[in-house]
Amino acid sequence: MKKYRTSIYVGTDANGNKKRIYISANSPEELQKKVIIKKEDLRRGAYKEKSAYIDDWADQWLEKYRIPSGISTGTINQYKAAIGHLKREFGHLKFVDISLSRFQEFIYNLAKMNPNTGKPAAKQTLQNVVKVAKSICVYARSNNIDVPDFTSAVIIPKNAPEEKRRALTEEEQNWIIETSHRCQLPAMIMMFAGLRRSEVIPLLWEDIDLKNGIISINKTVDLQNNIAELRFFGKSDAAIREINIPPVLVDYLKKYKKENNVTYGLVCLKISGGYHSKSSFTKMWNSYLLDLNIKYGFPGRNLSKYNPKRIPMKIEHFTPHYLRHTFATILYLQGVDVVTAKQLMGHADIQTTINRYTDIKNNRYSVSKSYKDKLEKEYKVIPNNHY
Repeated sequence: MKKYRTSIYVGTDANGNKKRIYISANSPEELQKKVIIKKEDLRRGAYKEKSAYIDDWADQWLEKYRIPSGISTGTINQYKAAIGHLKREFGHLKFVDISLSRFQEFIYNLAKMNPNTGKPAAKQTLQNVVKVAKSICVYARSNNIDVPDFTSAVIIPKNAPEEKRRALTEEEQNWIIETSHRCQLPAMIMMFAGLRRSEVIPLLWEDIDLKNGIISINKTVDLQNNIAELRFFGKSDAAIREINIPPVLVDYLKKYKKENNVTYGLVCLKISGGYHSKSSFTKMWNSYLLDLNIKYGFPGRNLSKYNPKRIPMKIEHFTPHYLRHTFATILYLQGVDVVTAKQLMGHADIQTTINRYTDIKNNRYSVSKSYKDKLEKEYKVIPNNHY
C-alpha cells in the first residue's frame, strides 16, 4: 500500500538547526486530517521535545545574550560562571530528569562549598546561578522543550555569606572630600553621582551641566583584555540616564574646572592622556588609598621618607564600587523613593534597588546631627521643588 508523508516545522534544536516532525498516512485525506490535528496540538503546546540536554540549551542561551550590545563583559562572565556550575552538576542530564529536590540539593551543596574557590558560595553567586537557570528554562520552553519547573520554588540558604560591599562611613566620605589626588575627581563623581567605573572613565566635561546640576550618562567602556572599548550605551537601557548631582559635587567640579582650566574632553584621563584601562584605573585607585592611609592611618606623623607601599595599612581597604553604594545610601537617607533611586542608579531591575535599600535598612545606619544637616543641604541630590 502506498504511504503518503509530510513534515511540520516545530522549532530549532540547541544548535539552531530546524526541527521537524514527520507524519505518514494511507491516503491524502487521512494525511491532511493528521496534519490538522498535529498543528492544533502544536498550537496548544501539546508537543514537547523530551530529549533535550540542559548544557546544549545553556550554550545557546548564552550566545543569545552575548549578541545584544548592551550586555557588558562583566555580566557575560557572571553568566559563564553560573553556567559552569550548572554544567558540572547537570550537563549530562536532560531537562526532564532534573527535579526540584535535586536542584535544591545542588544549591545547598554549592552554598557549603564552591568547587572553584573551596569556600562557601556567596549569596550573590547562588542567586545568579538560580537566575541563569530560570532564564535557560524559559528560553528552552519557548522552543517547545519539555522543561519541568525545578527553579521557581528553590530556596537560597539564609546563612549564605554576603559579598562585602558597603557604603563609606561619614569619616571615610570626609577623607575623599578633603584629600587632593588625581583620583579624587572620579572618586567624588562616583560617590555623589553613583557612577560605575565603566561610566566615569568615558565621561566628558560636555556631559556635565553644572548650571542645572545634571550629569548625562550615555556611554560606557568595556574593559575586557585591559583595553577600554567605548560603547555609546549603558550596561542596560536603564543605564542611559540623567543624574541630579548635589551642591557639594557642583561646587567641587566648578572649582576643579577653574583651577585646571578645563572646559571639554575627558573628565578622568590617564597621565599620558586617553581612556583609563582596567589596570591604570586600579593603579591610580591604589595610589589614592596609600595617600589616605598615610594621612589618616598615621595622623600627625611624617612618613614622607618611607615608601608608601611599605607602610602597613591602618585604614580598611575599600574599592571604587563602595562609592556607588555610598550614593545609594545617601539617596535612602534622604528619603528618595525606590523608583527614583532605580533611575538615578541606572539599575535594569528594580529588585536590585530594593535589595540595596533593604540592606541599608537592615544595617540601621546611625548618622550624626552634622551629617543630617549635610543630607538636607550640601548632599541633597534632588531639590525639594523637584519632587
